Amino acid sequence: MKIAVFGGMNMDICGRTDHPLRLRDSNIGHIQMQPGGVGRNIAARLAENGAKCELFTVLGSDAMSDTLRADCQKRGISLQHALCCEGGACVYLCMHDLDGDMLLAMNDMALTERLDCGYARSILPILAGFDLCVLDANAPADTLTFLAQDLKIPTLLDPVSCAKAERVRAALPHLTAIKPNIYEARALTGCDAPEDCAHALLAQGVQRVFISLGAEGVMYADAEGSGIVPVLQSTDAPKTGAGDAMCAGIAMALASGKNTPQCAQEGMCCARRFLLDIDQKE
Repeated sequence: MKIAVFGGMNMDICGRTDHPLRLRDSNIGHIQMQPGGVGRNIAARLAENGAKCELFTVLGSDAMSDTLRADCQKRGISLQHALCCEGGACVYLCMHDLDGDMLLAMNDMALTERLDCGYARSILPILAGFDLCVLDANAPADTLTFLAQDLKIPTLLDPVSCAKAERVRAALPHLTAIKPNIYEARALTGCDAPEDCAHALLAQGVQRVFISLGAEGVMYADAEGSGIVPVLQSTDAPKTGAGDAMCAGIAMALASGKNTPQCAQEGMCCARRFLLDIDQKE
């Protein structure tokens, strides 16, 4: 199975408090720095689960960028067609609460603006050789629209955040599937209830919808119906990356030709394995 991922890679700097967060104060806790980014995280989970994965991203020229390259090589993620530019690596900064849920975050992904239509056009023949392409909304809006329209293979899109969800609107009618969380789904549709969000996305042309509901599981929907796959097991591990793992599971199931409920189940299983692995390491 060959899956392409088009999107962002960055260095994650994540803090977790030992006590309830106090604003405008220095909080005691634990800080980790590790490779991340929606596109990279999805690629890592795909590679772990046996897919042959190519990450179409942009890399800087600093020490952090060298670390990101080395990590991809270690994990078997190909960067053969990645774009290399002068500048610092993209960075994601976040803070988690006692339960591992993200309280706030900030990202500096300016380098991903280099993933323009010119670059996308240059790799279009290469992408045609894959079974599926995952798109993440760190890429510019016109690039996402171009790829969604011109790719002749199935596409799965992750909106990344509410702030970036608007970038995907013009791509919606051309997507095989989309995996937003509930907040991103609301931002895209103006609806509140998950089922209403799912139906609104289907009405805009998306063939399959998978909405991550956090502790409530994942909602799936297509032209044949909808349902919810509940969380299989809860952990106290930080949840950053679990949605990306779910996206990877959905991507592999889509590429294998599975139906929508089966894709949702595979996504939940992949997210569960990811969280249990983190739990065991802590």
